[in-house]
Amino acid sequence: MPSTVYRVLIAWGTLALLVSGCLPSGCGTGSFDEITPADSLSRALAQDTPADSLYRVRQIESTEAHPIGYPRTLHHRPDGSLIVSDAERNSLHHIAADGTYDREVASDRFDVPFLTGVVGDTIWVFNAESDVLVGVVDDEVLDDAGFAIERADEASLAYTAAHPDAFYLKLLGEDIGSTIYQYDWDGTMQTAYTLPQEYWRYAGFLRVHNDEVWSLSGLRPVVDRLPLDLSTAPATPDTLALHGFDSPMLERSYAFLRGDTHQPPLLIPSVDLIDDRLFVLNVRSGWIQVDVFGDDGALQRRLIEANPQPNRDFFPQDLSVHPHEEGYDITIAVSNPDPMVVTYRWTPEP
Repeated sequence: MPSTVYRVLIAWGTLALLVSGCLPSGCGTGSFDEITPADSLSRALAQDTPADSLYRVRQIESTEAHPIGYPRTLHHRPDGSLIVSDAERNSLHHIAADGTYDREVASDRFDVPFLTGVVGDTIWVFNAESDVLVGVVDDEVLDDAGFAIERADEASLAYTAAHPDAFYLKLLGEDIGSTIYQYDWDGTMQTAYTLPQEYWRYAGFLRVHNDEVWSLSGLRPVVDRLPLDLSTAPATPDTLALHGFDSPMLERSYAFLRGDTHQPPLLIPSVDLIDDRLFVLNVRSGWIQVDVFGDDGALQRRLIEANPQPNRDFFPQDLSVHPHEEGYDITIAVSNPDPMVVTYRWTPEP
């Protein structure tokens, strides 16, 4: 992987300090043996919550026919087809609704592409190297859509989300704090909303759901919710705690909160929101676990890959959920140890 791409992947997706020792491949709980009271309650709730098996229905690995370099973000279309951004090959992969590989779309205007969202027929892609948003229709990058953004700090983390009426950008860094910007689609910045807590607290994806902007915290089990019109947002976001979230990393998370370590662990790489459910990708060393929460933040089910196999090099990047008559297809982008796109199925009990 080119060094520039690697730098951008770190800056975009996770804090560099996470990569240095607190991903599943390099971070155990060590001698830390305490967690917060809230985490203790959540752990007890998780232990009392039923677990269902996630059954693998298909996987697409990198081959000569359909090479996949670094699958980073996913987006399901309503018909069940899937778009995958490839941050190494600077391309988009299209996968048909039946799970077969369709095509790859590459462009010299893709620069470490991350999916922002789909509005109508337009796929919006944010390029993390050039900081340029572009629109794609019928596999063509549009000349008259999109715009560039400016970062006050080149090392800042950036996350984006799309709504028919607005583009949202979250920028955060140690020297600049955390801000969510609301743009019109012509590139005019309408509102800058400053988030009140430490910058690391807001490292995570942006989503638009139920006429709200949802800001994920990948380092703590909480989600912040804001109105679509950020100019009307309160000084403090509405924070939804994920009651029932459990992780072997909670001890180290508490140690970081106390100042006993400088390396906060990544707990939640990604979240998808479907109907009244939150599907939370819960980091595990070698297998997939997805926790399902209600929109009140209460844990409903723990979904665990059937026959999990430990692998400390394993790391999932993103998930996208597609509902259908039989339940939900949950697709995961896996970067390590081998790039692949894996789909699991969950059929909830009546």
